[in-house]
Amino acid sequence: MPNYLYHRLVSAGMLSLIAVSLSLFPLVAARGLAPAGPFAPGPARSATREVMNLFSEEMQQAPLKLKWHGERLTEDTIYAIALTGLSWEPAWGKEHLFSLAWGDCRKVPTLGKRSGRSYSALVGQIQRDYENHNYRQAVSLASANFSLDEIGCDVNLKEAVGYSLLAMGQPERAFPILAAPFEPTHSVFNVAEANRRFREAAFEAATRAGLKKEAIAFALSLLLEPGQDAPHLHQRALRYLEQEGVDIDRVLLGVLQAPDRLRGLPAYEYAATDLLAYRATPRLLPFLLHLANSDDVYLRSRAVIGLGILAYQPRPDDSPAWADRMVLRPLREYGLSAGERRLIDREIQEAASSDKYRLRAAAALALGLVGEEESVPLLQKLAKDRAYVLSTPDVLGSSRARRIQFPVRMAAAAALARYGLTVDPGGGDLSGKALEQAKRGGKDETNDRRNLRRDVASQIYVTPLDVATAAPLTATRR
Repeated sequence: MPNYLYHRLVSAGMLSLIAVSLSLFPLVAARGLAPAGPFAPGPARSATREVMNLFSEEMQQAPLKLKWHGERLTEDTIYAIALTGLSWEPAWGKEHLFSLAWGDCRKVPTLGKRSGRSYSALVGQIQRDYENHNYRQAVSLASANFSLDEIGCDVNLKEAVGYSLLAMGQPERAFPILAAPFEPTHSVFNVAEANRRFREAAFEAATRAGLKKEAIAFALSLLLEPGQDAPHLHQRALRYLEQEGVDIDRVLLGVLQAPDRLRGLPAYEYAATDLLAYRATPRLLPFLLHLANSDDVYLRSRAVIGLGILAYQPRPDDSPAWADRMVLRPLREYGLSAGERRLIDREIQEAASSDKYRLRAAAALALGLVGEEESVPLLQKLAKDRAYVLSTPDVLGSSRARRIQFPVRMAAAAALARYGLTVDPGGGDLSGKALEQAKRGGKDETNDRRNLRRDVASQIYVTPLDVATAAPLTATRR
C-alpha cells in the first residue's frame, strides 16, 4: 500500500509546512511552551546540542549502514534512524525494529555436562540462587560455565544473571546481557511480554551505567512500543528523553516521513501518530492539520483527536473528573488565534460527517474537548449513531456471548457528560435475544478496514475509549 502521508509531507507541500511551522515558533515562545530543537531556550538548547553531537556520526552514516538506495531520506527520518538505533544497535531484530526475540542459539549446548552437571541442572541452580537473592553466587556459577553470548541467548539465564548484576550494582555488566537477542523457546509463555521486560531492564541498566546512546535507543523503543500489556505511554522513558534533550516530536515526524521500503520505522507509523496526538501543542498544529487530511483513516482520526486536545477550552461549570473519560493526559488551554481555531473546527466538522465510524468517534471526542455550546446538537445526533463493533468478552462465560460496543455513541456520551447531559451509549456483553435486540437497527462495522494499513498497529492509548474507538489497531501486535 502506498505511504500516502510520506508523499504529502515530502512533496513540495513540505516546504510550505516547514514555513508555517517556523512562523509559529515566536508565538510558541511567547506562550512559554519551551519548544525543542534549536529554538529551545537555555539548558534545553544545551541538552539538544549534546544529543546532536552524540549522534552526529550515526546520522552521517545512517543511509550507508542501512544500505539504503531509495529516495533521499529527510533529515527528520535520519534523526529518527540514529536515535532509535535502527542503523547501529545490534540487539534489534530483523522481524521488527524493537524485538530482542530473534537470537541464534545454535552455539548453546543444550546437551552434555559442565562441571559434572547437566545444562538444565546448572540453569536451574542459577535460577534458584537468583530467586533466593544469592546474586553473587548466581553470577559466579553462570560465569564459570557459560559465555556472555550463551547467557544472553537463554531466557532463564538472561533473567537470572542480568537482574542479579543489577541488584549487585553492576549495570555496566548487566546491560550487554539484558540487551542481547534471546531465543524464544516453549518455556516462554508470552514472548512479547518477555521482550518488553528485557528492553525495560536494558534501559534501566543503560541509564545507571551512563550509556547515554543505548539508553536513548531503548527509551524510544519503550515509547513507541510499550508492550502488549501496557497500552499507555511509558512515562519514565518519556521523562528521560525529555530530560536528555531528545526532540521527541522530530523523531515521530521522522517515523511518519520514512519511506515504506525502509526497514523498521514505517511499522510505527500509527504509534507515532498516537504520540503526536497525545503531545499536541501549537508547535504541532501544522503537522496535525496535514495528518487530518491523510487518506489513512487511522492517521486522520488520531489527528482529529489531537486537534481537539490542542483546541481545548475550559468551561465555568466543568466537573473535576469529566476529562478522565476522554483523554489520558492533563489538558491545557493554548492561546490559539481565531484563524487557527477555524482550521481546527473545519477538520472536526468534516470528520463528524464522514461515513467512517472512527472519524465520527474522533470528531465527537474533539467536539467535547473544544467545549463549544453550539456543538451540543451535533453531539446529540452522534449519540444515536448506528455503528457497532463486536468482540469476544474479556471474561470467560457463555461461549455464545459477544461484546457489542457503539464507538461513536460512547465518544458522544463522554463529550455530552461535560455539558451535564447523561446518555446511555448501550452495548455490553450479551447473547441470544438481548444481543439481537441491541443489534437491531444498527450497522455492523466490526470488519471495516477501509483506508487502513493491515501491516501496522499501535500499542498506545490516547483516550480511555480507544479499546472501542480505535480497536483492533490499538494495543495489538503486528
